[in-house]
Amino acid sequence: MIRRRGGAYSAGSSAPRVVTPANRAALYGVGVDLLQVSRLAQVQARHPERFARRLLHPLEMQRLESLREAQRDPVNFLAKCFAVKEAFVKALGTGFRGIAHDEVGWVRGALGKPELVFSPNVEALLRARGIGARHVSITDEIDFVCAVVTLERS
Repeated sequence: MIRRRGGAYSAGSSAPRVVTPANRAALYGVGVDLLQVSRLAQVQARHPERFARRLLHPLEMQRLESLREAQRDPVNFLAKCFAVKEAFVKALGTGFRGIAHDEVGWVRGALGKPELVFSPNVEALLRARGIGARHVSITDEIDFVCAVVTLERS
């Protein structure tokens, strides 16, 4: 039952909730980015090398090179990279202030699970903000890519 208390609605508890270190939320932030692959393809077509150099983390650059060697179209991969970076800075709550695109990336783990990778600068920033675990999920469908990043407090 929802009761009105002092101008606000309450779900039944009359005592105010006190936040302590023990019950503090473990979640630092969540970021989501949805990207239309064809829009990114237009940018990549105009400046293929410069775009990749500015966007990709060194480990992502290695993956891009392997895609090119296999003569596979890298646009979907580049879109995923871009979406992950955008979702990450949204979860962090800073935008790209003090963080370059090539300092954030993702790789596939041993079982194919995507994992975030960072430059030493970003790792230090995460430690300073008390962020421990980081998670990323990536999906794509036809002309869209979506990335979700969650950051947890240490």
